[in-house]
Amino acid sequence: MTFSVLGGLEVRNDRGQIIPIPRLKQRQLLVALLLKANTPASFDYLTDALWGDGPPASAEQNLKTYVHTLRRLLSPDDPRSAPIETQANTYLVTLGEEDLDLLAFREHIRRGRGTAQDHRAEAAHHHYRRALDLWRGDPFPNARGSRVLNDAAACLDEERLTALEEFSEIRIGLERYAEAVPDLRAAAGANPTRERLWGQLMLALHGAGDRAAALHAYERLAKAVMERTGLEPSPALRDLHRRIVSSTEVTRPVSPSGSERSAGTSAPAGNVPVARQLPRDPGGFVGRAEELVRLRSLLSPWDGGRPHHVVAITGPPGAGKSALAIRAAHAVRDRFPDGQLYANLHGATPGLRPLEPLEVLGRFLRALGIAPQAVPTDVDEAAALWRSLLDGRNLLVVLDDAVDLPQVRPLLSVPEGNTVLVNSRRTFALVDDCVHVPIGRLRHVEATAMLAKLAGPERTGRDPEATARLVELCGGLPLAVAVAGARLANRPRWEVADLVERLQDERRRLRELEAGDIAVRSSLGVSYDLLTGSADPLDREAARALRALGVLRVPDVTPHVVGALLDVPAEEAERALERLADGHLVEADGVGRYRLHDLVRLFASEQALREDSETDRDAKLSRALGFYISTAYSATEVLQYPRMESAGISVDAAPLPLTSKDEAQEWLERERADLLSAASQAMAAMEERMIRLGVTLAFTLYWFLHYSGAGSDLLLISHQTLEAGRRLCDLGIEAKAHNYVGVALDMNNRSREAVPHIQRQLELCRELPDPHGEQKALGCLAVLYSCQGRYEEMLRCAEEQLRVSKAIGHRSGEHYAMAYIGLAHRRLGRLGQALAVLNDALDKIRKDDEFRSYHEAIVLEKLGEVHVDRGDPASAKACYENALTCVRAAKANIAEPYLLLGLARASRLLGEIDEAADHLARSVAGAQAMGIKDLDRQLAEEEAALREARGEEAAPVRSGVMTP
Repeated sequence: MTFSVLGGLEVRNDRGQIIPIPRLKQRQLLVALLLKANTPASFDYLTDALWGDGPPASAEQNLKTYVHTLRRLLSPDDPRSAPIETQANTYLVTLGEEDLDLLAFREHIRRGRGTAQDHRAEAAHHHYRRALDLWRGDPFPNARGSRVLNDAAACLDEERLTALEEFSEIRIGLERYAEAVPDLRAAAGANPTRERLWGQLMLALHGAGDRAAALHAYERLAKAVMERTGLEPSPALRDLHRRIVSSTEVTRPVSPSGSERSAGTSAPAGNVPVARQLPRDPGGFVGRAEELVRLRSLLSPWDGGRPHHVVAITGPPGAGKSALAIRAAHAVRDRFPDGQLYANLHGATPGLRPLEPLEVLGRFLRALGIAPQAVPTDVDEAAALWRSLLDGRNLLVVLDDAVDLPQVRPLLSVPEGNTVLVNSRRTFALVDDCVHVPIGRLRHVEATAMLAKLAGPERTGRDPEATARLVELCGGLPLAVAVAGARLANRPRWEVADLVERLQDERRRLRELEAGDIAVRSSLGVSYDLLTGSADPLDREAARALRALGVLRVPDVTPHVVGALLDVPAEEAERALERLADGHLVEADGVGRYRLHDLVRLFASEQALREDSETDRDAKLSRALGFYISTAYSATEVLQYPRMESAGISVDAAPLPLTSKDEAQEWLERERADLLSAASQAMAAMEERMIRLGVTLAFTLYWFLHYSGAGSDLLLISHQTLEAGRRLCDLGIEAKAHNYVGVALDMNNRSREAVPHIQRQLELCRELPDPHGEQKALGCLAVLYSCQGRYEEMLRCAEEQLRVSKAIGHRSGEHYAMAYIGLAHRRLGRLGQALAVLNDALDKIRKDDEFRSYHEAIVLEKLGEVHVDRGDPASAKACYENALTCVRAAKANIAEPYLLLGLARASRLLGEIDEAADHLARSVAGAQAMGIKDLDRQLAEEEAALREARGEEAAPVRSGVMTP
């Protein structure tokens, strides 16, 4: 199968028959893949190629459909054999140069250039001829329509012209003048001011004996250049014309090195001053050492090579992009002897409109000596003149504060040896040959040094703690640190702590970060206003998304959460987030995750308060909470956790689809911080429904936090839940929250503090009445009394739990109670009774328990302890191994260190010393990871027993062996 794009898109099968590609989108997709032949094509690239800046919401699904259809068109008998592979989130077409004319063209050009450099002109002639013969017309006119494909076609046209110019030089060097004329005449006619082509045409015509035609060619060129630029052809062309007129030797072609200027670009006669337009080197500049080193290596390579073509410094508002650009430009100014041009484009200057591309080009052209009346009024013509003037020079061009790519695109295509250094809040991902230097927050030490330089080192050194807190409140944002330093410098009686106190209040922080006409709020406001005032609906949706992010106070967000906030599909929300990320108003924190700088969050909250009604804000927050609750609930169902408690409210939001236990566990782990923050925010609200939503989310997270050993998180959120229950005067919520606080205290090795909470839960449940809560409280008391050695009380509570659970038909409660009845008998020395109760419990669990894995593990652990006490380590080991399987199935990680310790003990008693040591090491590691302190002494004792079993000197038994 062969593919052709150097002309109309054409596909032929192995029999040479044309394979029709009937639909435009299919042709565009194929061309986009062929242009990236042998390189994975990303979803974003293909989306841009097919739809540009306005892809439909269904773009991803549409793309998959087009790929599927294209495979069937290319290989109807076996679509899988079509040369389109799927690799992760990309598509790959793998072809050789015999399969795709574009690859063949480039390979012949590569060989032609190599042989030309080796002075093998005939071989070079052969390769260039073969390359150019592959062209059948303009590149893929039947597949254009998007900016990506139109630009690619223009680039291919430029490759063809460059190849033709190089081929013509070889022809002229071989004195094949007549052969060269037809190709040159056609190409020059299509490019009326392209100097190299016209110079070669003049040489070929003169060499072929047609001196009059050569002079006429010059006249046509001179007329076109004068009409378009108001200038004469370059000195090289005028000299060539003079030689032809005087019949002087003219066999030397125009140099392809770029040392002569292109047609119509010569500056007026006389000395043009070298431009030195850089602003003053910022004296207060601190930090950014790594970025400066990288910029220097790009702008002035250490090996003496040419500087990079375009370098873009990008970052959020107030990150210090302009200062860094100017500092870097001063550091390398000696590398650019022909001057440094500078323009502030006012992309984010409050009260000033951004400069138009033609305004910037006009300024630079005048600085390079073009008379004002000769500056073109057309952007394309001005850009062409700009490129011509820079040809053969070494200039550094600094474009400060660009609003976006369209503002600077006409200035970026500069000849080799020149460099454009641009900074912007927007990314420049679509610029060819552009190196990005992203910057964000200052490192803490850099921000501290900057503050000390502005406010005085003695002042910041007097109170290091307050200084560190001030830097933290500024979020490491250079603009915020600069404003804080300026405020302190202007108020010599203030201590650092005085400003810290003012900034602690989030409601006034942005107001405090103002100094004269410099303010964090106004800097952010410019970016926001550009979005709200844009004609692009996506920009306006991005502004709405930013306000919505000010409503929800969580560490980071996903498109699904923002989709819930905005009440739009996640795909649409993701496009808005990506637009915010392009403008550095949000930070992309890994794939599909976005976070706000603290000061941007405050700004977003201000805009939400100012522009959205309270009803609208509450609706946004309710939808986000609904998404969190429904997805968390779905995850706990997939994980088969015990029943979730109710807070007297229901949600009907669609959850994120979770199909496996691993997927559910990963989602809960990934979103843990956001879920806890959202629950906390809702429970602190004033409106009852919002509080109940927060409580519902906290309740939904209980078993996940418990099973994963997150005792600190569980304690904090449970205290907040208890306070919410009291505010609502809801005894049911209060009772459940007491239970959760008690469990969390026990997980944090504070079982004595836990007892009053569980006792209060028991009282409330009996008062309500709530028999399910009552049996749960009795079971928790049994656990706590076990930890405290109060075994008779433990037995009474477990037996009472069994009675209540039987009365309400709660099988899981019965089985849990039997486990602790067995444990109580064991602790009281009644091993026979313990064994009988536990075996009975195990049989019942295996017959009828909706949470079999978890409860089976509890009973197996206690059976293992009984078997050890009875001198049967083999049976004990089997119990512990089976229990481990159960807890891993239930994702109850918190139980693993206990069971591994039991396995270590049983293995040691069986004489399996190495295996015992391995189990013990894993138990220690797990307990350390989850902060389990109540195993310290048992682990230390088992370690001593292992040493003794190995015949080593026993280390003294110590508490705290788990402490790192």
